[in-house]
Amino acid sequence: MIGALYSGLTGLKTHQTKVNIIGNNLANINTIGFKKSRVLFREAFAMMLKGGVSATGERGGTNPNQVGAGVQLSSIDVNHKNGSPQITDAATDLMIRGKGMFVLGAPDAANVDPNARGSSASASSIKVFTRAGNFGIDPSGDLVYRPNGYRVMGWSPNSSTGEIDTKGPVGNINFPFAKSIAKKTSMVEYSGNLDTRAGSAELKNAGGTGVLNAFNVPQGSSLAGGAHKLIVSQNLDGTFQASLDGGAGVPIQAGQVVAFADADGTPVLEATFGADIAAGVATLNAVSPEYTTTIGVYDGVGQQHVVKFKFTKDMTPDTKNIWNWQAVDATLATLTTGAANGGSLQFNAQSGTLVTATPAKTEVSITPVGDGAPLVFDVNFTDLTQFASSSDAIASKQDGVGAGSLTSFSIGPDGLINGIFSNGISRPIGQTAIADIPNPEGLTTIQDTMFAVSPSSGTPTYVTAGGRNMGEISSGALEMSNVDLTEEFTDLITTERGFQASSRVITTSDTILQEALGLKR
Repeated sequence: MIGALYSGLTGLKTHQTKVNIIGNNLANINTIGFKKSRVLFREAFAMMLKGGVSATGERGGTNPNQVGAGVQLSSIDVNHKNGSPQITDAATDLMIRGKGMFVLGAPDAANVDPNARGSSASASSIKVFTRAGNFGIDPSGDLVYRPNGYRVMGWSPNSSTGEIDTKGPVGNINFPFAKSIAKKTSMVEYSGNLDTRAGSAELKNAGGTGVLNAFNVPQGSSLAGGAHKLIVSQNLDGTFQASLDGGAGVPIQAGQVVAFADADGTPVLEATFGADIAAGVATLNAVSPEYTTTIGVYDGVGQQHVVKFKFTKDMTPDTKNIWNWQAVDATLATLTTGAANGGSLQFNAQSGTLVTATPAKTEVSITPVGDGAPLVFDVNFTDLTQFASSSDAIASKQDGVGAGSLTSFSIGPDGLINGIFSNGISRPIGQTAIADIPNPEGLTTIQDTMFAVSPSSGTPTYVTAGGRNMGEISSGALEMSNVDLTEEFTDLITTERGFQASSRVITTSDTILQEALGLKR
């Protein structure tokens, strides 16, 4: 009877443990990322009353006679089946759809003993893990686990290249809300047209002056494009003189080429008069051989510099369809000494498209005032044309931006955090790491819905979500508990019945013992 008492006692203890596990499961039915546990029993050792005997001759064998000594715990297993999603629409709420765990950095120096009750995760030399992705951003900009402030581990971009190396060690993920970023200009693209009529003038109305429609704009002329007046007047002695736009008068004769100059004496237009010279006003339209345009570019610290470009058609005799370009000025900067900052463009006479640019690598270098480093950017003229239409070439694109701050972000299925800045820049600012654990069931459950490694869990490796058969990350969702309410209540009923049965064994054994003791009376 003593053995029956102890057998019943083991039943009470094991079923009490199972009730504790079921109670914990039910208590955490609404806990984010919680993984339910189960209890399995096994038979305790049995006492041998009689051993088994093999068959001999005409007598058959007999089986052993044993009496069991009760029940004991076989295992307490954590079920890592995925829970259902709970949509929150909070960008920092993350859920892993599939295999893997989030990696957290434990801040303080203490040991995590997998065999100790109430294990703590505060060890600076280890990482702990969780399926609960209720993360937030602390005042310093770090991504943290909300229940205890542990930092979420991942990879940060290289400060020089901006690339993320997921092969390197994991560390904190920081959102640079307090920092500004800029992107210096590396490329400028030109498009539009350069007028093939540049450097020419066309007579609109002779006005009876006798001027012929045979104008020439000399190389280096500063004649402005647009309408001009050629004024012819007769002197007292009967001779004639002409002036361009009211400038200095120049004597003219029939069949003579007359040169008009600017205030500095540089020839700007050559005209020819016929035999019938008379006083009057002729009008003509000129297309300037020069065309200027500007473009704003940015240096490495986000300072804008407006660079002025000048295009000049080459009017050298026997030279056609060639334009020379030059960067001539820049605000808050100087043109870098020794840099060409210019070249030539050759156009096709038939199609008007660009044929060649000289030099082959067309670039401009400017030096910002102060301590700024020289800014060098390529200039692409591929989309320029030369048609008989007004010049409208513009720098249609440049890839630099001024300083801007982080305004929003998004987290992709691979855990890549893409930051969007006020200046329009979009760039990666971090990537969350996922732990690939060989035996998740071997992890030690610790506080705050976290797990720590144990000798049976294996060594975790840190990988990106979606790769190596790992689950993908969903932003704006959390993983709910995987506790099944109906299953837990069913287990609770059967456990209660097992506990009652064990208690009946004890009470029955006690009654029999009392009857045995009563034999003495």
